[in-house]
Amino acid sequence: MADHYNLFGLKHFAGIVADMMGMELPESFAPSIGWLSGILRERLGGEADRVVLYHADAVGMHIWQKYTNLFAPVYKHSSMSVPFVSTVESVTPVAHATMYTGMDPEGHGILTYDRPKLECTTLFDLWIEQGKKVAIVAQLDSTFLHIFAGRDLDYFEGKNAVEVQEIALRLIESDEYDVVSIHTFDYDNAAHAFGPESKQALNAVSLEAEGYQRIAEALEKFKGKHKILLTYSPDHGQHPVLGGTGQHGSKQIEDMNIVHFFEVM
Repeated sequence: MADHYNLFGLKHFAGIVADMMGMELPESFAPSIGWLSGILRERLGGEADRVVLYHADAVGMHIWQKYTNLFAPVYKHSSMSVPFVSTVESVTPVAHATMYTGMDPEGHGILTYDRPKLECTTLFDLWIEQGKKVAIVAQLDSTFLHIFAGRDLDYFEGKNAVEVQEIALRLIESDEYDVVSIHTFDYDNAAHAFGPESKQALNAVSLEAEGYQRIAEALEKFKGKHKILLTYSPDHGQHPVLGGTGQHGSKQIEDMNIVHFFEVM
């Protein structure tokens, strides 16, 4: 296992997505990783007009390193994979606020596991200002439904990852939404309860990876009609603790290092 942190912070995620869509970034946002979005835009042949962002919660880089085969469905529908480092604290509200505001935690104001509605500018606000039709599809009580609440977009809830995936598929097949942001946490739940490398947790990794593949296959029907960006983008990892369960929020490598996958169609 690597004993160093990955180079790129999560605050660049918003800039990458915005750059792929040809959007001007507010000064508060961290810039895109220029070579990454440049390669993706070259492969896409222009700017993306359809974006689907799949966030499988708590899937750390060490799981990818040790159980690479489980990610075959993600590899099948990815152009690039890039290491990222999570936030301090390495918990969902802090990390996802950073990903969608382009700011460090001190900038957006969520520093620990707290879930206030964000009042600062987010990617969702930029999309809405540009007239994009946007949906958040997430599991019940998802952080997304709290910190990104109260915006002029459509919110959908599912009781588990499979139900969330089914809702996302229906939205994609309707061809009505410019942006679909998806948050599932079956792996996170199983890893907390049984340990990050338990049978239950690894089964959840597979379920979420296979869901990503189904979403990618649904999007492929629109190749030629739309220019599409799809990502598989975890927020943090999780480490084992005494008693056989899992936890995160620390600065341990298992909590901090993650990998994002990008696909263009």
